[in-house]
Amino acid sequence: MKKRDDIIQAAERVFYTSGFHATSTDQICRAAGVSTRTLYHHFASREVLTAAVMHAREARFMADLYAPQQPDAIARLFQVLGEWTQTNGAKGCFFLKAWGEYAERDATLAGQALAFRTTLRHYIRDCVTAVQGKENLLLSDAIWMLFEGAITSALIIGNAAADQAGTIASQLLQPQGAAE
Repeated sequence: MKKRDDIIQAAERVFYTSGFHATSTDQICRAAGVSTRTLYHHFASREVLTAAVMHAREARFMADLYAPQQPDAIARLFQVLGEWTQTNGAKGCFFLKAWGEYAERDATLAGQALAFRTTLRHYIRDCVTAVQGKENLLLSDAIWMLFEGAITSALIIGNAAADQAGTIASQLLQPQGAAE
């Protein structure tokens, strides 16, 4: 499995910096240190590789989060976003880039990219419900929009975007009057 993982990691890096369609199979092979034959031994097609890359990235991000029932799960979400921005650079959302490139070419890959956004929205909803003891869709969506906005804002202000959005989210989660 090491070669397969090497290919996924290399493809993720190259896709993120160069784009999905602009990246050649040769670039991925060079970055992974494998032959084209080895790449296609592990992945039947470019689309299968792209799906595996998105799956691996989502799994890594979600594994860094706390269970929604933990009181500081929302704070951790924004902390993880800041860590990812620090590690990977502020180049926009990997999944929105994928959606943008595949929306009109491959409904399956575009759907997978958007599914991650839906997963995060539901995670935030579950976190808010746990903290408040009841569902609050308006608050959940406000925090989700802060998260989405922090990703875009990081292009301009860097890691401060996640920190600032996390602070605002924490304030929104406080009981009425507690933030004063």
